Amino acid sequence: MGEIQKKYAYWLVCFLKDGYRVLRHLSAVYASAEEIYRLDKKQLDQVPGLTEEDVGDLLRHRKIFDPDLEWEKLKRRGISFTDREEADYPARFLELAQPPYGVFYRGKLPRQGEFCVAVVGARMCSEYGRSIARDIARELGTKDVPVISGMARGIDAAGHRGALESGGDTYAVAGCGVDICYPRYHQKLYGDIIAQGGVISEYPPGIQPLAWHFPMRNRLISALSDVVVVIEAKIRSGSLITADFALEQGRDVYALPGRVSDVLSGGCNRLIAQGAGIILSVDDFIAELSLEAGRKMTFCKENGESEKIPLEKEELLVYSCLGLLPVGIEEILMKTGLEMRTAGRILASLQQKNRIEEIYKNYYKIIT
Repeated sequence: MGEIQKKYAYWLVCFLKDGYRVLRHLSAVYASAEEIYRLDKKQLDQVPGLTEEDVGDLLRHRKIFDPDLEWEKLKRRGISFTDREEADYPARFLELAQPPYGVFYRGKLPRQGEFCVAVVGARMCSEYGRSIARDIARELGTKDVPVISGMARGIDAAGHRGALESGGDTYAVAGCGVDICYPRYHQKLYGDIIAQGGVISEYPPGIQPLAWHFPMRNRLISALSDVVVVIEAKIRSGSLITADFALEQGRDVYALPGRVSDVLSGGCNRLIAQGAGIILSVDDFIAELSLEAGRKMTFCKENGESEKIPLEKEELLVYSCLGLLPVGIEEILMKTGLEMRTAGRILASLQQKNRIEEIYKNYYKIIT
């Protein structure tokens, strides 16, 4: 849609902050942020579900927020923004029950369809856990596999640093505005991540790192990733929240086993008992991941494969539902929420791009 649409989407995100309820009501009636911006009080009063307080808040915010002026301020601060109508919006977020209306970032975003791995775990980790996380991320970096994490102390930071050491891309998903470095003592790491990847957030600049933001943030870490790796976690921890989101989103989860008497291993051991993959060594894990990633066609560039035709946002949404085993059209419709005609058109396009094949009527699998 371009910069004009983004200005109004930026205004709407700054107004909404975390207001999915208000957004749901507005989006049911009006398609674009610019339309919503130009509504008068009478029109807003007629939107089903909006309260008098909602309408008053929106009108007051519009008076103090000049989209043109605020957009220029945002750009001068080196902060980029995209929204759900744009081609660069992370397509994987569209799979979420509550996808962010807009995304702020410093640096860059992961490429659409790129195979990514999240490395998460305890803040108060052991040196052993820190070392394993760093080694895994370093090896991923050598294979051009981006590492996703949350820039927290401990395992998160080790994952970012391992990727940076090998020249790989790494992305931190923040629980605050991207203009805020949290924790504050990670200023150098924050700068390095921006230079070699990106810091990403659904929260507007200036939003502080409130405790309840982080469980919400974790759904974005798992959504951006194809595989989530948990290195040391207590039975009750944010890392297990990320793992739960990953499983709900159809991502693979791996965990580092530990001694049953070790508190930091309780969460990982439980994940393994529930069926998570086991990390027995860094080399074995990377080898296993190579097989998993091969079907995404972005992991082993040394194989000399020719570049695949890039996928559009809707194509990525459908493609992400498929795997090596055949998936029926009904399951695809259920996962994507698409209509039959739209899904059929997208499936035909994916077949033309040699990404998938119909092995028998209305059952599809990816081409490796």
